[in-house]
Amino acid sequence: IPLRKCTTHMFRNWKNKVRENQMKKLLSVMLLALLLTGCGGEEKTTTICKGNIDEMTAAEVTIEATGDKTDVMKSPVTYDFTGYVTESTPIDTYWLPKVKSINVDYDSLKGGSAKYTVDGEKIILKIELDYGEADFDELKKAKLVTTTDSDKKIVYISLEETIKEQEKGGLTCKEK
Repeated sequence: IPLRKCTTHMFRNWKNKVRENQMKKLLSVMLLALLLTGCGGEEKTTTICKGNIDEMTAAEVTIEATGDKTDVMKSPVTYDFTGYVTESTPIDTYWLPKVKSINVDYDSLKGGSAKYTVDGEKIILKIELDYGEADFDELKKAKLVTTTDSDKKIVYISLEETIKEQEKGGLTCKEK
């Protein structure tokens, strides 16, 4: 009987040690996972692209991203009609409707907004696109995003590709 009692006691000790080791391993894995998620998340960046689109139009685009995923784009676009505003071509009734007609109706898009203001002989269009709220098919139809494979579903907007497009349009981009 003492031998059996000793063996049972040893088995219980061994079983408890195994459970203890399993718990330690589980806690270690959970702690490691927590550290990786907390510290290893993708970096948030802000990139500013600015310059003249043409002789009358200047833009400063702010691109907020997480890793390569563009989250939000904001841009004041300034249309400078200095010297072109006359009595017969006033800024608010002649030039403003023309500027509105050549731009996308951002307010009608999910995640999009636009505000036009007149400042002397300039029209400033403030645009914001929140890609987290946006409908990518809608943006594609509005020709605000492009894809190399028209049949593929757009999952996110690439920061790298966005910067390339801004630079193709004549803007200079720098990470803030």
